[in-house]
Amino acid sequence: MLKEIKDKYEAQTSPYYAAARLWVDAIINPLETRKIISMVIEAANYSEIEKFNTGVLQV
Repeated sequence: MLKEIKDKYEAQTSPYYAAARLWVDAIINPLETRKIISMVIEAANYSEIEKFNTGVLQV
């Protein structure tokens, strides 16, 4: 029973599992993190804030 639970847990914590269910917007290469964050901040500078909502953070 423990092996079943561990196997299920391992499968469901994969970023690909989450992406297949549209729980995440993208999976990025860790080497591109700085570039992606810079692009997002730059895009946010051109947007007017109507309502701030942090949403759900899944790490």
